[in-house]
Amino acid sequence: MKHNRKSLPVRRILHWYWHFTKPRKLIFFIALALAVISTLSQDILAPYVISRAFNKIQDLYASGGEITVHGLKTYIVTYIALMLISIVFWRVQGVFGWWFEIHGERDIMNYLFNHIQRQSSRFHADNFGGALVSQANKFTAAYEKVADELMWSVLTGLTALLASVVVLATVSLPYAFGLGAFSIIYLLVMGRRTLRQMPYDRALADSESLRTAKLADSITNVATIRSFAAEEHENRLFYKQTSDTVGHYIRLLKSIMINQTISHVGTNGVSVLAFAGGVAVLSVFHAPLGVLFLAINYTMSLSRRLWESNRVVVNINRALGDSATMVEILDQQPEVQEKPGAESFTAHRGEVAFKDVVFRYQTKSKQPIFDHLNLKIKPGEKIGLVGVSGGGKTTITKLLQREMDIDSGAITIDGHNIADMRLEDVRRATSLVPQEPMLFHRSIADNIAYGRPEASQKEIEAVAKMAHAHEFIENLSEGYKTLVGERGVKLSGGQRQRVAIARAMLKNAPILILDEATSALDSESEALIQDALWRLMEDKTAIIIAHRLSTIQKMDRIIVLDKGAIVEQGSHKDLLGQNGMYARLWNRQSGGFIED
Repeated sequence: MKHNRKSLPVRRILHWYWHFTKPRKLIFFIALALAVISTLSQDILAPYVISRAFNKIQDLYASGGEITVHGLKTYIVTYIALMLISIVFWRVQGVFGWWFEIHGERDIMNYLFNHIQRQSSRFHADNFGGALVSQANKFTAAYEKVADELMWSVLTGLTALLASVVVLATVSLPYAFGLGAFSIIYLLVMGRRTLRQMPYDRALADSESLRTAKLADSITNVATIRSFAAEEHENRLFYKQTSDTVGHYIRLLKSIMINQTISHVGTNGVSVLAFAGGVAVLSVFHAPLGVLFLAINYTMSLSRRLWESNRVVVNINRALGDSATMVEILDQQPEVQEKPGAESFTAHRGEVAFKDVVFRYQTKSKQPIFDHLNLKIKPGEKIGLVGVSGGGKTTITKLLQREMDIDSGAITIDGHNIADMRLEDVRRATSLVPQEPMLFHRSIADNIAYGRPEASQKEIEAVAKMAHAHEFIENLSEGYKTLVGERGVKLSGGQRQRVAIARAMLKNAPILILDEATSALDSESEALIQDALWRLMEDKTAIIIAHRLSTIQKMDRIIVLDKGAIVEQGSHKDLLGQNGMYARLWNRQSGGFIED
């Protein structure tokens, strides 16, 4: 369930940060403890030692005693020891801090990768791929930023504040109380103002992600842009998006500038009060010189930290804004989920049955795509799915692979309800050759072996020969080691299709789905692989989606779908004899394709 974009609780973001920190919580807490010790050594105890040394010098002046290095040896040695402790502890703290951060970032990326790829087809259809990449990177960077600010700014600042007030209270309770009260009021005021700034950070983060998404979308479709001479049109659209991002930047910067002005006035004011208060303590209350040093040192240090707290809060606020959208996705459970204790099952026969299946693309849609659909496909049967666009042909194959869940009814493979099976087993039962095969930017061998990663080179070449891909692969400069480019753009449409067919052959699943598998091939290539496809289908259940009706004439059965219902079924000859929808589609074909 998605949270409202304006009211996503910060605790949900922190919950996920902690989720990725918890596996190394011991290292995390050691890093925090070392940061506290280092701060106490360097910023609290070291100045305190100097103040005691000043008091000693003042007493010697007053009594006429001799000031020597030997007389101050204890203070000097203690000060050096504290500095060395802080150096060593800060370095060790850095190692612990980096250790949990880099491993946490690795876990975040692995988790996000797994979580996003397990989302349904509907999720990926509704989200820009480029935006998801941007949001994943921002969430990971935000985790590191928040961890850094927590360890090296927030924790050290609070430690310095509390310790300073405690130490100053031993020499001047009123001064310590005033300093503590001012710091608390300052932090509350700035914290409240920063919370009001968070919507600006969130809006900017979303705009930046959309900018990345539109850039990726345009680059992916650069061939289409060129073919329509639409470069200037795309430039205008992208300029509009970048201008929107700039607008969000400006609104955020206005808020930041107001906050920084208030912060600057406050921190400079406390510096003035520190000096005046220290002088008053010295002249009115006749406190030792060390008290003045301690008061000014602690106060100036706190003033610097309070000023930096504005930057820290801005950074944390921006990080939370960068994380918000991805946290919504993390809170969104995959639409298709495996039942607890799902049965392990390996399909062998390839029997498929749709029993009273009701399915809607949108849960609130009144009209279902399928309304009590019943369809049984016998083991080894070859069926063709035909009909005008939107009839439900591709939807049947997606439901069979459980890319989406049905509203009611059941889909079975070899008599087993796919809702009760492991998702991995459901999808291993089918091999898919889509209309537009997408290849990984890997070698041709890797793409073919994706059907069975443990396959040998000999097996890879064997299926490539069956798909009539071997010849063109051998003619490439690096043969089977050739990288195909993003989405396989280095290959022609027909070459990509043959690689996809070889991949399906190697997987050798009992159920074969061909979604216009030969549509991207020229006539010569199509003729070459038709016999290979038939050999592939010999011992398999085959579901072939086709607009080119000539490719399914030899099917055992042809299913005609119209608006999600089976209106006709039978052999090619039988359907022509019925003189119904199939016959009309056949007669209206031009060049072998259905005219929608």
